[in-house]
Amino acid sequence: MDLEHSFTVPVPRDRAWEVLLDVERVAPCMPGATLDSVDGNAITGKIKVKVGPIAMTYAGTARFTERDAEAGVVTLEASGKETRGAGTASASVRSVLEDRGSQTHVTVYTTLNVTGKPAQFGRGVMAEVGGRLIGIFAANLAEMLTADQADSAAEADAAGQADAAAEADAAAEAADELALPLEELRLPLRSYNSLRREGVHTVGELAARTPQQLLAIENIGPASVEEIRLRLAERGLVLGEAPASANGSSGAPSSVSTAAAGTPSSSTAPPASAPSAAPPRPAPPRPAPPRQSDDDAINLISVAGMPLLKRAVPALAGLIAVVLVVLRIRHRRRHRHS
Repeated sequence: MDLEHSFTVPVPRDRAWEVLLDVERVAPCMPGATLDSVDGNAITGKIKVKVGPIAMTYAGTARFTERDAEAGVVTLEASGKETRGAGTASASVRSVLEDRGSQTHVTVYTTLNVTGKPAQFGRGVMAEVGGRLIGIFAANLAEMLTADQADSAAEADAAGQADAAAEADAAAEAADELALPLEELRLPLRSYNSLRREGVHTVGELAARTPQQLLAIENIGPASVEEIRLRLAERGLVLGEAPASANGSSGAPSSVSTAAAGTPSSSTAPPASAPSAAPPRPAPPRPAPPRQSDDDAINLISVAGMPLLKRAVPALAGLIAVVLVVLRIRHRRRHRHS
């Protein structure tokens, strides 16, 4: 019999294609299915089916016979046999993925051949059961994909917060470095005294000056400027590249600029306060995909509901009638003998 069903998943086609071919992740989304092994294109597994108290297990193999990513078409050929009966099942399942922006519409075309007890229910019930199972599978798959998207967003958020925290730490370290007193550079006494007279008290105030500005200071010559450049380079600083706040306006005298910047003229400026960074939030635990235990099985009555019961009731009625006739015959025979 030929069946057709469809469903939609909340991811773009490329992502849906990738997930649908990942058999180990997708298999738990199908109720009653358990995966034994995956070897390249070859897949082995089992599927359990119940009709009320009657349970059947099909063991078999499946193989991808077509995978066209550009067209979005994948075909799976599967066959199985009852482990405790003579029933068989085989199917050719062709799935077509249609791009719908942030979603993907999947149409599933199935050619199904079944022998044994399930075959007695006919095409109508099998189509109904297939539709319900596809619906359950699609809901489980959508839940798994939504969880994946939430995980990716949480990881990106955590990474962004980690980067922001790292930048804040680097800014704090740079601020601490610029706030160090001039004595930390251990400059020659002559250069140190000249800079102090000019109102330069911190490493930041010195790094904000250009070589030309330093040469304009009394007793600071080219050799002194080179010495200052080397001492700043040891701390990762370059003359003329410190933030303006370290020395106010680079062209104004330092005594005026420090006052404008609100920096006290003492030799030890207070460290700049580091910007506070919120600690990164841990990513939420990733929910596992639906898992099927060994006792799980597709219950056709719970899945198909009334269509299956309508098929089963006439058979049960006939069985009850036969039982009643047999009991009546036995009762008459006993009555005659007595």
